[in-house]
Amino acid sequence: MNRAPHGFTLLELLVAMAIFAFIGIMAYGGLAAMIKNSEGSRGAREQLAEVQRGLRVLDDDLSMVINRPVRDGLGSPHLALMSGRDGSTLLEFTRTARVREGFAPSPFSRIRYRLEGEAWLRDEWNPPDAAQLEPDQVITLWPNVAQVNFRFLEDGQDMATWPPANAQNMSLPQAISMQLLLKDGREITQVLLLPDAGLGDAMNATTPATPDAEAQTTTPPAQDTDRQ
Repeated sequence: MNRAPHGFTLLELLVAMAIFAFIGIMAYGGLAAMIKNSEGSRGAREQLAEVQRGLRVLDDDLSMVINRPVRDGLGSPHLALMSGRDGSTLLEFTRTARVREGFAPSPFSRIRYRLEGEAWLRDEWNPPDAAQLEPDQVITLWPNVAQVNFRFLEDGQDMATWPPANAQNMSLPQAISMQLLLKDGREITQVLLLPDAGLGDAMNATTPATPDAEAQTTTPPAQDTDRQ
């Protein structure tokens, strides 16, 4: 006698559905974890690239420092390199300028590093003896800065400010140490050697002389040597 075919019971269907649901949840959880890890890795790579870009700019700037004093937009004189003079300015200095396409710059630029909120900004004036108060170019080096500290190294001494109070000349420090703490907890320390630019460079590269200061030369009138 043949038995009539029959389908799954309700209990069997419920068990099968539960198994498939569990497998789906596990697969979704694994996929979500992979996506999260991928996003985390991408974010870490972007943050690392951001830090490296800022360090390249910093290294390029300080490797091109020159001992050339300047005058600001108000006509006030400033030394070739100075540590922060107010709560936002970190460092100010003169460097040889980059040549930008379509732009004929002065041979020198004035650079200012400053904090605006949590962002480390880089201001540039070209020519350095600024006719205007606002910089020609502003870029962000790091957007999430918790703390930054510069130290100035000269003849084996480590100083917190530049120029030192007992400075006898306008020379540049031999090196600058930077400690940077970002909001995500990363700490970056760099020691950057400065080029050897002595006082003579500053005196030979000062602001253009005024006409009154230029030497005036005259040619004596020719004398009549014909004999009568």
